[in-house]
Amino acid sequence: MASLPRIFTHRLNRIFSVFALGLALALGLGGCATPDRVAVDYDPAFKFANLRSYYLLDTLANGPVSPFESKRANQAVNDVLSGSYQPAASREEADFLVRVQLFSSDKVAVYEDPFSIYGGYRYFGFGWRAPLRVREYRESSLIVDVMSPEEAPLWRGSMPSVASRYDDPREQLFRLREEAGMILAKFPPYNDVGFD
Repeated sequence: MASLPRIFTHRLNRIFSVFALGLALALGLGGCATPDRVAVDYDPAFKFANLRSYYLLDTLANGPVSPFESKRANQAVNDVLSGSYQPAASREEADFLVRVQLFSSDKVAVYEDPFSIYGGYRYFGFGWRAPLRVREYRESSLIVDVMSPEEAPLWRGSMPSVASRYDDPREQLFRLREEAGMILAKFPPYNDVGFD
């Protein structure tokens, strides 16, 4: 009789272990199924294989973006690009121009909170309803434009940016580097087969 609880706990532990493993696999596979947040558009007639050197133009910013955020965005894109291309000393010597854009806007979300119910006295009696919640947040986008030396558009990559959520400048730069890496992983588009 004394061994019955031990068998029961052993089986219960085994069931819990299998359940925990299944839950971990489901969460892991769910993370892999997230959609690609990078949007890309380009000129399919252009031969991107010929590009060797770039020149980084001044950052464009729109909305509540500080000059330091703009500077970090430019630095992040430059750090990623310099791993594959040669920075040019001037725009006249560059094969292509790069412009970084950082767009930001303040938004307000209003929603009902079903987990926080309160009551109140009304004209027709006492009633319950879910209170409205208001949340202010900032929505930002990082955009990288690749242009010809004559500033004709050749390629654009963009994605939502979360870097502005961090107060620490080093963390912002780290996040912007990650986002720039995700965007520039799509550049160049592999639409051409060789050199001119």
